[in-house]
Amino acid sequence: MENQEMYVISIMALDRVGIVYEASKAISDLEGNIADIRQSILCGYFTMILLASFPAGVTQRRIERKLAEVDAKSETAIDATVKKVERNRPTLPPMPENIYVLTVTGSDKVGFVATVTSFCVTHHINILDLSTTEADGNYIMILMIDLDYDKQIGNVRRDLELFSEKTGLKTVLQHHDIFKAVNDINLSIR
Repeated sequence: MENQEMYVISIMALDRVGIVYEASKAISDLEGNIADIRQSILCGYFTMILLASFPAGVTQRRIERKLAEVDAKSETAIDATVKKVERNRPTLPPMPENIYVLTVTGSDKVGFVATVTSFCVTHHINILDLSTTEADGNYIMILMIDLDYDKQIGNVRRDLELFSEKTGLKTVLQHHDIFKAVNDINLSIR
C-alpha cells in the first residue's frame, strides 16, 4: 500500500453495543485499513486503541471530523484522539523471538503496578502488553514481555523469586508458547 499514512486512534465512551462497528465503519468509509487493534471495558467504559493506514489524501483533521460524526449520532459521548505516526518509524515491527508471559498475583494495594514494572525497568525488560483484573480478592497482572535484552533467563527467574519474597507477590514466568498452549481453548465450530 503505497502513499499510505498511518494513524493511531484512541476511542473512549460509556460502554454500549455498536461502538466498534461505528468506529470501524467510519474508518472504512475513509478507505482506512485497520492494522492492529486493542479493545477493553474498564469499569463500564469502552476503551479502544488502533493503528490504521489511510490514503495520503486523508488528513488527521478529516479522520477527526468523521469520528465526530459518530459522536454526534451516539446516545453517549465518544471521545476520540487521532495521532499521525512518524514517518521514520516502522509501521509494524517484527515480534521479538523471546516473548514471555509474567503473571503477578497479590493483594490489591496502591503502587502494585509501579512495584511490578520497577522490576521490569531494573532488568531492562520491555513490556509488550499489560492487563490487570481483580478476582477472588486478588489483584492479577499479566504482562507480555520481551526478554531479548537479557539472555540469562535463569538470572531473571532467580531475581523474580527474590522479588516475590521481598514484595509478597506471587509470580509465574512462562515462555509465551507454553502459556498459549496451556491457556488456549480450542472450540470446534460445527
